[in-house]
Amino acid sequence: MDNEYNLLDFIQQLQRWKRELIISTAIILLLSVAGSLLLPNYYRAETIFYAASPDLAKPIPIGGEEKDFRIYGDDKDLDRLFTIAVSHDILFHLIDSFDLYKHYDIDKGSKKAKFKVREELLENYQTIKTKYGALQLIVEDKNPEIAAAIANAARIKIEQLSQKIVKDSQSKLIENYNQNLVKKQLLSDSLARKMRTIKDSSGIFETWTQSGIYTNLLADATSELEDAKGKIVFYKKYPTYRDSMIKYMAKEAGALNKEAKAKSELAKYAPVLAELKQLDQEVSRLNDQISLDKERLKQLNATYSVPFTALHIVEEADIPVQKSRPKRLIIVLLTSLCGIMLSFLAVFVLDNIRNLKYNKQA
Repeated sequence: MDNEYNLLDFIQQLQRWKRELIISTAIILLLSVAGSLLLPNYYRAETIFYAASPDLAKPIPIGGEEKDFRIYGDDKDLDRLFTIAVSHDILFHLIDSFDLYKHYDIDKGSKKAKFKVREELLENYQTIKTKYGALQLIVEDKNPEIAAAIANAARIKIEQLSQKIVKDSQSKLIENYNQNLVKKQLLSDSLARKMRTIKDSSGIFETWTQSGIYTNLLADATSELEDAKGKIVFYKKYPTYRDSMIKYMAKEAGALNKEAKAKSELAKYAPVLAELKQLDQEVSRLNDQISLDKERLKQLNATYSVPFTALHIVEEADIPVQKSRPKRLIIVLLTSLCGIMLSFLAVFVLDNIRNLKYNKQA
């Protein structure tokens, strides 16, 4: 029956291999120290900034009360900055600007050169959200000056690209406004020509008041006619007032002519009155919309031509003076601990193998 294996047996094994364990521990310690000393120093540069509100790039609304504009962006605006920060345009701008192929000792002619240099950069490039809602951009490099330069260049390019996205949107909006204004102006001109044609053919010079003029003329002519007829009937009874009767007969004839003229003009005007009023209203509304669109376009052009901020800088990246990694003491301690544990395991295995052979020979 096999004997039970306990901790005392293991301690006795370690004592038998004490000399070898001391030597191996010393070797492991020396190798870990030497290895950690051979690791290059990396320096960490960081820049911190907030996302600016897109309201800063919008024109002031026309009419009504002015609304308060947000200065700082929200989480969605910050997420856009995070997306831009790791985009292809930003990363390869940094790669080309600082010749990182050469800096990272990567053969630019190899098939995987772009992939390798991008992965190498991303290993030393990090964006995180601080507990206060800002974006912290971190760059590590063996050269502290290059680390700070890359971090600041990345922040500047992020702002430029953010501005470009907004400017491109504004440019498309301006183009749409210009196209719509051309269409509306053509429609307004077409309606105006149609109105002039109808007015010329009907002898109308004013859409809204001309009908009132002829209506008043007709009413006055009718009133004069009735008055003259009444006076003529009255003066017929008195032959001595023959001159007065003749006078009112002349007035009657004049009133008849005025009435006929007014009726003639109204008969010519009535068929096109409704159409002309509708056309006039459409042209008026269209011209009001054109004026409003032109004012908006003017403000859009003014906004487009003026730069705006896409982020608020809290801290620019300074040249670091203290290395960020490697943590040599931690590396030595962890490496030594792992080496010692492996040595103990090796002692356990080798000693048991030797005991097994000895028992078989016995």
